[in-house]
Amino acid sequence: MEAKHKNALIGALLAVVFVMAVGYAAFAQQLTINGSAEITSRWDVHMKQEGATATPNSTMGTAPTGDVTVDEGGLTATFTSELMSPGDTVTYVIPIENTGTLNAKLSTITLSSETPEMVVDNRSLTATTKDGDIKYTVTSPGTGILNANNGTAQITIVAEFVNRAEGQGNLQNLSAQLTVTMNYVQA
Repeated sequence: MEAKHKNALIGALLAVVFVMAVGYAAFAQQLTINGSAEITSRWDVHMKQEGATATPNSTMGTAPTGDVTVDEGGLTATFTSELMSPGDTVTYVIPIENTGTLNAKLSTITLSSETPEMVVDNRSLTATTKDGDIKYTVTSPGTGILNANNGTAQITIVAEFVNRAEGQGNLQNLSAQLTVTMNYVQA
């Protein structure tokens, strides 16, 4: 009986060694994957200098002036206003274009001037200059999708010479500058 157990044990050990040898051979094979990939997408969402407008409106006769400059990359625009009297406004409209191959949506708008006060609601941002006499209201192009391949939107900024309450006195011929930076992400 003891010989049968020895033979069974030897047979089992040989079977285990055989399974281990086959397993090692299977894992020892080298797997080689060759291939290449090409990305053909292009990201290009920007504000355009061409088509940007500044429309002055005066309540007292002497027209205010305004200028808009879009940086080379088209992500930042600077607005300069010279307002002559309380109630004067300059309305800026800047086209935004997606000429890339990916859909985009607006993520954030950043405003900067001399220590602005910002108020945010669903569709607009407001920045008031340090002295409080010029208020910029930025109306967002919204967070909808800007389609690839020539999708368009626009951003509107209104610079307003704030008419202070009586007794506080209003300055005249004020200048101020606002910089707007827009950040789009893939939609």
